[in-house]
Amino acid sequence: MTTHERAPTSLSLWRTAEAVRFGWREYAANYPPAATAFATVPKGVLQIVFFTVLGGVVAGPDHRQYAFVGGLVIALSTTNTVNVINVPFGDKYYATFWLIRTGDMPVAAVLYARAVPYLAVGFGLFLVEAAVAAAILGMSDLALRVLPWLPVFALMACGYALLGLAAATLTIAKRADVLAPNLLGYLTMLCSGAFLPPNQVGWIDAIGSVLPVRHGLAAVRAGMAGRPWLTEALLELAICLVAAVLGLLAVTVQTRRATRHGHDDFA
Repeated sequence: MTTHERAPTSLSLWRTAEAVRFGWREYAANYPPAATAFATVPKGVLQIVFFTVLGGVVAGPDHRQYAFVGGLVIALSTTNTVNVINVPFGDKYYATFWLIRTGDMPVAAVLYARAVPYLAVGFGLFLVEAAVAAAILGMSDLALRVLPWLPVFALMACGYALLGLAAATLTIAKRADVLAPNLLGYLTMLCSGAFLPPNQVGWIDAIGSVLPVRHGLAAVRAGMAGRPWLTEALLELAICLVAAVLGLLAVTVQTRRATRHGHDDFA
């Protein structure tokens, strides 16, 4: 069966699968698996260990568990999910956006599908980092208690990555495509609750309430402590969906800009 003979639904699924497969090849070309694991895992492990030890020194041994969970979020966001912004970067630097813009598949769908391997590999590396760090710290029992909350960590990773994609796509034309996502990432980390417990600094709480990670981290900590957690998890999901919508808007802006100017150099 050729692509033209496929039913509309199966054709869309096939195109999406092909975009994901291309995303994997793109990821492997940009980040060779062995080199990526060697460069990423030690950094993530050291981040988790550093923040856990620091939490114990600053706030006492009882704070180590709190700091360990926060360290997991820092490692997940800074080391693993930020790489997805290379998807729109590649289209800019290799001048391939016009191929996507003139194709049959929606531009945003192509970008998001190509981002899937980045997220999947990043999350796999995160699991390795968490296990190694827990063994080094002698906190493997705590790591096992975190396992049921991995879906919430995956949700946090998606929200963070989607917001980074939106920021990178929107600012590509302004030559701030590297600066904007990184600044947004640092702001997200500052306001996530990983460093600073809630209700300490008002403006940090206010900004964190509308950014990814904060509500997800609060849900994990509440659930592990036996407190209600579903509301926080739903808020994290809502922010993830908002980030996806912002990405769609950013793609729409750039597509219309390219159509209006007749080129795709984002100048």
